[in-house]
Amino acid sequence: GPIATTSLLYVTSSDGKKLEYTNSDASPESETTQIMSPSEVSYINLFVNGMIQPQSNYTVEKGKLILNELLEEKTPIVLQFIIIN
Repeated sequence: GPIATTSLLYVTSSDGKKLEYTNSDASPESETTQIMSPSEVSYINLFVNGMIQPQSNYTVEKGKLILNELLEEKTPIVLQFIIIN
């Protein structure tokens, strides 16, 4: 039968000045989750302005997203967490 999965999103936008985003930077307009540890999930995908990013462009730790390069101000950032049960 089908495999049970859960998909959660952390949503924010770039301020144009920093590389590190935390749970407190989450967009108040969106239903968003906390930034989960890679050990808690099956897969993590990062979308910047709707485009999926290679893993070499970012690092995820519990409560923290670290980008390798600055983004223009107001660029949408979506971190997707997929849990396969």
